[in-house]
Amino acid sequence: MNALTVDVEGFAESNEESFTIPPALLDSSSRDREVARNMRVVLDLLASTGTHATFFFLGRIARDDPGIVRETAAAGHEIGCHGEEHRRIYNLAPAAFEQAVREARQRLEDVSGQPVLGFRAPDFSITKASVWALDALRSAGFAYDSSIYPTALHDVYGIADSPRGIHRTASGLIEFPLSTVSLLGRAIPFGGGGYFRLYPVMLTELLIRRENAAGRPCMFYIHPYEVGPERPMIPGLSPMRRFRHYYNCSAGSARLRRILRRVSFCPARQALSERGFLETR
Repeated sequence: MNALTVDVEGFAESNEESFTIPPALLDSSSRDREVARNMRVVLDLLASTGTHATFFFLGRIARDDPGIVRETAAAGHEIGCHGEEHRRIYNLAPAAFEQAVREARQRLEDVSGQPVLGFRAPDFSITKASVWALDALRSAGFAYDSSIYPTALHDVYGIADSPRGIHRTASGLIEFPLSTVSLLGRAIPFGGGGYFRLYPVMLTELLIRRENAAGRPCMFYIHPYEVGPERPMIPGLSPMRRFRHYYNCSAGSARLRRILRRVSFCPARQALSERGFLETR
C-alpha cells in the first residue's frame, strides 16, 4: 500500500517565503475560506473513491478553523502535523521550532481526538542545514517524519545522500521519505505536488508501480489548492513562476481521481504499520 498525504495550507501562505504576497491574500479569513472550500472537495473526492489519507495540518488551522480538522478526522483520515505556521525549518531557531511543534501537535490532538504521530516540514525543509529537527521531533513526541526528499535537484529542499527507503534515524524517529526514481545515476523526484501536475498521469502510475516492484511504498502528496477550485492569483509573477505554481491545478481533481482508481493508497500510519515500523492501534 502506498501512502496518500495532503499538506493542508493556503496557497498564499505556502508561497510567502518564495515571493512577495499582497497582504490582503494573507488575511486569516481569506486563507481560511480558501482552505475550507478546497478541503471539502478533497474530502468528497476521497469519500467517493473509498480512500483514506494522512492530512498534515498546520497548527494554526486547528486554531483558526478547528471544524475542518474535526471533519477530516471524523471521516476516518489520519491527522498529522505540518508545523505551527508555514515556515521553512532551516530559518528557525531549534528551541523555538521544538516549542512550536509541541504546541501544534497538542492542539491538533485536542481538536481531532486522535494521537498525532506524523510530521511533515513546510517545503520539505529538513535539509542538511536543519537535520537537527529530527531529534527535536522525536523529543516532541512524534513517531515518524515525512520531510526528507532524497534528491539534489531542487533549490529549496533535498538531502541527496539520504536513504530512499523507510528507515529509522539515530534517535529512533521513523523517516518515510518522499519518492524519487533513479535515472542516469540521479534521484528524480515524483509522486505528488508539482511533479504530479507536470508528469502525465500514466507516467506517475508507472513510477509508483516501479517503486512497488522494488519493495518500496510510494509517498504521494498533494495540496488542497491543487484539487479544489480556489487559488488566489498572485500579481507580478514571472512566466516561469506562474507555470510552476498554477500549471494543471484546474485539472487536479480529475487527475487525482484517475490515479486513485489505478493505485492502492492508505494513510501513512497504516503503510508504516503494514511494514512493521509502527504498531497498529
